[in-house]
Amino acid sequence: MAIADEVVQVLQTFGIIFGLSDAIIGLTIFAVGNSLADFVANITVASFAPIMGFSACFGGPMLNILLGVGLSGTYIIQQSGQPYPLRLSTTLLVSSVGLLVLLLATIVFVPWNGYMLTRSWGFFLIVSYVVIMVINVTVEIQQDKSL
Repeated sequence: MAIADEVVQVLQTFGIIFGLSDAIIGLTIFAVGNSLADFVANITVASFAPIMGFSACFGGPMLNILLGVGLSGTYIIQQSGQPYPLRLSTTLLVSSVGLLVLLLATIVFVPWNGYMLTRSWGFFLIVSYVVIMVINVTVEIQQDKSL
């Protein structure tokens, strides 16, 4: 765990230097680094088996969320002997709502479009990601100004 600890501490140092919260660092820099290998693997798999690649796009994050939160939460609670309070920041709330809305929109759009994913839908999802990240950074900057 020493390497992981060092990576987290380096990212937190960048956050202190640039005035960014742990939530923004996690949503941007750490998320890109954490997801890059999955991205490359999913594209490679999708070129040979499109359904498998598409499924992996949902399976990987689901595994990370359910097992990551479940195992780490269980470990923290086991070590401390009490529930771990989560502080839901505005940036995490914006990201959660944005993700939920986009997932629900995809659930509606894909069947409505005859189970075809179009280039325009992919472009819409990419633009949506950028918009959510811009909102997160804007919220972060506004919160810093008010403090």
